[in-house]
Amino acid sequence: NFPVRLGSFGLDTEDNLNTSSNSYGLQASVKLSRGLALGGWVGYTNQRILSNLVTPTGSVQRGDQKIWNWAVTLAFPDLLKEGNVAGILVGMEPRVTSSTNRTLPEDKDTSLHIEAFYQFKLSDNISITPGVIWLTAPDHNNDNSDLVIGVLRTTFTF
Repeated sequence: NFPVRLGSFGLDTEDNLNTSSNSYGLQASVKLSRGLALGGWVGYTNQRILSNLVTPTGSVQRGDQKIWNWAVTLAFPDLLKEGNVAGILVGMEPRVTSSTNRTLPEDKDTSLHIEAFYQFKLSDNISITPGVIWLTAPDHNNDNSDLVIGVLRTTFTF
C-alpha cells in the first residue's frame, strides 16, 4: 500500500488507510477535419473509506465519497509542419462532489485545469513538447491563488 493523499483536503497518511473504490470513465475523440480533432473524457469514482484513522495532521472516519473529473480537448495536427501538433485542454481535476464523511466533506469550489502545448517533431524518434498549464483555484479552493506551470517534455520513441 502507498500513503494516501486525500484529494483537495491534503491529509497525508503515512499509515495505511483502507479504501475501496469503483472508477468508471468514458473518452472519445473525433477528427473533424484534416487539421482539427475534438476529444474529451469524463470520469467518476465512488470511494469508500473502510476504517477510521488518526494521524498527527488529522483524522479520517469511515464514509463514502463521489469524485468526478472531466476534460474537453482540441488538437491541431500538422500545424505549421507535418508531424507537429498543437493542443488545448480545459477540464476539472478530480473533485469530491458528495461525501458522507464529515471530516472530508465535498469540495465547495471548482478548480479548472487549462493547458496548451505544441509538439515539435525533431525526427522520427524524438519530439519536444513545451506547454503551459493554468490551474484556477488549486485544490478546489477559491482562497488559493491561481498557479501557472511551464512544462517541457522530451519524448524518445523506439
